[in-house]
Amino acid sequence: MNNKPTTREQLQGKIDRVHAARIRAEQFINASEDLNSKDAVAIGVELVLAANGLASEFGRSFLKDIT
Repeated sequence: MNNKPTTREQLQGKIDRVHAARIRAEQFINASEDLNSKDAVAIGVELVLAANGLASEFGRSFLKDIT
């Protein structure tokens, strides 16, 4: 386990990842794409992983660590 504090740049990277995932999800929905498609799953997984990564910085990770 890494106990080094997160740098400002690392935190901004996590924020940017969540933002990019949200934008991609919005574009997918606005294009009336199939929410049951493989593409939708990939977008959803990225959104959840990105949000979890950011939430973990605040001690609120919502996914169970499987490592």
